[in-house]
Amino acid sequence: MKKIWGPESPWKTESAWWGYLRGCLRKAWSRNPIKLNLLKSKRRQIPNPNPKGKKDTVWGFDCEMCNGTFPMNQGEVDHIVGAGSLKAVEDIQGFVERLLFVTEDDLRLICKGCHRAVTYAEKSGMSFDDAVIEKEAIRLGNEGLDKEWLISHDVVPASTKAKRREQIINHLKGH
Repeated sequence: MKKIWGPESPWKTESAWWGYLRGCLRKAWSRNPIKLNLLKSKRRQIPNPNPKGKKDTVWGFDCEMCNGTFPMNQGEVDHIVGAGSLKAVEDIQGFVERLLFVTEDDLRLICKGCHRAVTYAEKSGMSFDDAVIEKEAIRLGNEGLDKEWLISHDVVPASTKAKRREQIINHLKGH
């Protein structure tokens, strides 16, 4: 394979080049007519969740994972079978096929929170339910709410952020 990255290239590393290619393909995905048709077919008018909104209703959808109702800007189209990795020449064909050669049956409209959890579950090799719990523990820690959350659930907070995260996960799992 021809090496097109390095000091004289716009891509200083191989990783940067593969990131560029993934970005190009994801841009194509953003305009995929199957994806756009799915968004149109799943939308419906819902009460405007913005109390300062000028309209009584807005376009929204029902998340296919948690069944919550959200405005369209809180939705993302998810591949039921992920596109996988793109880090080597051998990955290109499979990645493109899984990303772009889809029907509406291969996709689902889910909320951003569920999409983050699905992605985290796939990358971490865990169940969706465990990923939801881990993502919530991460969010609480990142927002500095972990100690407060633990105290409100009658748990004495541990001394480190990592230990508090484990406490939250264990509590949410019922351990």
